[in-house]
Amino acid sequence: MNQSEESSVATLRASGKLAHQTKENYILRIRAYLRRVGMSPDQFIQTVSRDPKAFEEDFVKFIAEVSGTSASSTTAFWRDSLRRFLEINRVKGIDWDYVNQFIPKVRKSGQDRAPTLDEIRKVVTVADLRTKCLILFLTSSGARIGSIEYLHWRDIQEVEFEGWKLARVTIYRGEPEEYDTFASPECYEYLLKYREIREKVGEIITPASPIFVREVNKRRFDQIKVRPVGVRTLKNQMGELLNQMKMREKLTDTKNYRSYEWKQCHSFRKFFKTRMEMSGVKPIITEMLMGHTIGVSGSYMKPTQDEMVSEYAKAVPNLTILGEMGEKADRNVEFKRGILQKVGGYSKEEVDKLDLANMEDAEIQKMVKERFLGAMANNGSRQRVVPIGEIETYLTQGWEYVAALPNEKAILRLPI
Repeated sequence: MNQSEESSVATLRASGKLAHQTKENYILRIRAYLRRVGMSPDQFIQTVSRDPKAFEEDFVKFIAEVSGTSASSTTAFWRDSLRRFLEINRVKGIDWDYVNQFIPKVRKSGQDRAPTLDEIRKVVTVADLRTKCLILFLTSSGARIGSIEYLHWRDIQEVEFEGWKLARVTIYRGEPEEYDTFASPECYEYLLKYREIREKVGEIITPASPIFVREVNKRRFDQIKVRPVGVRTLKNQMGELLNQMKMREKLTDTKNYRSYEWKQCHSFRKFFKTRMEMSGVKPIITEMLMGHTIGVSGSYMKPTQDEMVSEYAKAVPNLTILGEMGEKADRNVEFKRGILQKVGGYSKEEVDKLDLANMEDAEIQKMVKERFLGAMANNGSRQRVVPIGEIETYLTQGWEYVAALPNEKAILRLPI
């Protein structure tokens, strides 16, 4: 599309009242529909203005097609996207009441639920660091997954409150929808770990650097290739992880789409809302922290940052996912790393390639045994005299007991 053809789309993007990500999703739908009819935005507006009834009939046919392969909420979103686009460009004469008769009824409240604390904990424990940070961020801030692409380190400001170090987060900075929320001390700690690891491989992080980035090749790091990770990529990876873990039951499973008992990313926002309510946080503060409009109250309700963080702090214990369990999981990973490097003789580069969090102890022992036996066989040494107290350790590494010696030592050998 050239610049003039984009003008009508730009009008929608610049309009107020809609959340930033909602606008972008509307534009994706609009462009898809325009490809279907083979028109530019401006051509489409002119055509519909001349004959709104023809558009109504064509759109009703389109709805029938979409309804057979999509959830009712998806069909309604197509209508909302086109309606908003046409209204913002002052196209009149469309009988939306007539169109609405063909839209499948959408449930006023979704069937999906918020995941439990234990369910989230299981996912976070096995997730890689970036996904771990993402889940902790979504569950503790209530932010929409769509905001992730627009977050930069300048949007994270450390806040101290009663011995805690948490983060104030500015969502959609510079946009009409800009608002502030918080990330828990736990989430903030993991975000700093994520940042530190990126800096260690050579990334120069500035206030303008994105918080969540695409994976980069650590051996051939290129600063120019550092880009924010796309929301679709994050959603797909989250869905794959949840499916691999078999964490959710399917509510609907058709040839064309599926729905689950809790959504792969939006469910974390529901978790946030639920835990805030459970913690006794003032409902209006919860709405503000989620970026919801609060009507006329927004003109008069102007709490200070101290008042906001004081309310948010009530929910911190209920928004903490890992706690001692997270520390234990991290220690377990470091233990596995130490066994492989110090006992098995694996290099740091070899260990870095492994998903230690998801490896069973038996796998670690097998790797050590194979490496150890291989090294000993290559050296030509198939017997060893060891102290009695060390026999058990060697047996787990594949050695066989031969005989005891009178000096509290024993002879071991490698299997033939």
